[in-house]
Amino acid sequence: MKHKAVFSKVRKLINERELADDNLDQAEDTLAALLEKDRQCDWAYGLLAEIYYWRGETAPARDKLALFKQGVEYGEEATAINPNALEGNFWLAVNYGMYGNEKGILKSLSLIKPIQRCAERVIEIDESYFYGGPWRVLGRIYDKVPGWPVSIGDKRKAIECFEAALEFGPKFYLNHMYIAECYLSLGDKKKAKHHIQWILDAPLSKHHEREDEGYKREASALLKKLG
Repeated sequence: MKHKAVFSKVRKLINERELADDNLDQAEDTLAALLEKDRQCDWAYGLLAEIYYWRGETAPARDKLALFKQGVEYGEEATAINPNALEGNFWLAVNYGMYGNEKGILKSLSLIKPIQRCAERVIEIDESYFYGGPWRVLGRIYDKVPGWPVSIGDKRKAIECFEAALEFGPKFYLNHMYIAECYLSLGDKKKAKHHIQWILDAPLSKHHEREDEGYKREASALLKKLG
């Protein structure tokens, strides 16, 4: 890997984004300085896409669309340089999905194939990336988009993808959240409750306490839907 020391520094800042309000800013500044020297560093653009995803996640509703759009642009830069860019493909897929979610599913059907293509590329490179992330992305597509003949939605395929993600990230909250939501939509309350309860009982992840507390609140809301 080129610029390994810079990668390690930025990775640490992103991972510890909850520890200091300016950690993502520091990470972005470090990547900008690197790209001044090496415009062909694909992972730098990929990590910028990740930074904008995290910013979009915590931003006010009015700002989300623009932040995810910026994440898309950085992801596209990464994959233009290297079609097999791990970080670029994954965070491009995620930002595409979040951008589409903000615009509305029916307005974003054209993004489904690009998201699917990026996720499948990451599976080929490293299916374990970000706690089974590419499987989680695919599962979310199958779960949330319309089915045939409008699109590729398929709840059963979604469950298969989420189960694959859980193999790589059994303690990752979002894997449990997404499969619980899918089981709930299928009417399987028992299996949905199993994953919801896991979220409610699990300890908070070090350095990601605020993020996990948010998932616990979502899980509590889901539990109420079970009746």
